[in-house]
Amino acid sequence: MPRLIHYFIKPTHVNFIGARKPAFFLSLLLCVVSIWSIAVKGMNFGIDFKGGVLMEVQAEEPIDMKEMRSKLSALNVDLQPLGDKGTEVLITALGRGDSEQEQMKISNVIRQELGEEYTFRRIEMVGPRVGAELIHNCILALILAGVMITVYVWTRFEWEFALGTMLSLIHDIIIAVGLFSILQLDFDMTIIAGLMTLAGFSVNDTIVSYDRMRENLHKYRKMPIDEMINKTTNEMLPRTLLTGMSTIIMLTIMLFMGGPVLQGFALMMLWGILVGTYSSIYVAMPILMYLDVRKTMENKNKNLNPFEN
Repeated sequence: MPRLIHYFIKPTHVNFIGARKPAFFLSLLLCVVSIWSIAVKGMNFGIDFKGGVLMEVQAEEPIDMKEMRSKLSALNVDLQPLGDKGTEVLITALGRGDSEQEQMKISNVIRQELGEEYTFRRIEMVGPRVGAELIHNCILALILAGVMITVYVWTRFEWEFALGTMLSLIHDIIIAVGLFSILQLDFDMTIIAGLMTLAGFSVNDTIVSYDRMRENLHKYRKMPIDEMINKTTNEMLPRTLLTGMSTIIMLTIMLFMGGPVLQGFALMMLWGILVGTYSSIYVAMPILMYLDVRKTMENKNKNLNPFEN
């Protein structure tokens, strides 16, 4: 294990900035495909957003899924096994019932069809109006979070760093949401929590790299900007790999052992960490070169020290 850690913390000399054009093309392609999928295919919203009835039932003996589907075939519901024993099932009737009375009626019909051999451990009913409000509030929360992060970076660094952080964050969110749209995976409040966590992780990685970049800009004033970006990225690479790998190990365990409730969250975070690490290297850093951040910092230093030669 010490040798493995030593492998990741030894200095590297990768020419990251040299691959910026293929990386920009890949980012553009992923963003276009994601936006197209969201616009055309849409999202597979869960009960939190779409509304409907959710029931968790349990039996003493293993449940015959074929028999249960036959009993509930007239209701057009989704059945999902829970646990390893085969005695628990999650029943979901999405977008069913425009009022609480209609949803109660659907719930009672399911009870009657299944009979007394099942124990109903959980029953949730969400109206479509509540779901629409949740979608609106989640979009607003993501926008506000992005704006506040951008304002913070702008006050902490120069505006070029703020713009790079914002573009990198938008890039990560679009591609992360796009994956769930392309694969039509369940998109519920748990995924939103994963998306917000991902935004924090991605921004933290970018800000740490930017802090080292600004430090190097002060230290090596004559070094070309492309060499500076390569130097900074290579210096931060061991930290990025070690942090990312430790998080990926935890999330992989959660993905395969956390059950259906946590699988979406774990998948969102796993995909997001990969995309976020990529964007901090190939989106956030190259932007500084195109925006000529060195010139801005030199002008700022001249204004602060007008008598400096």
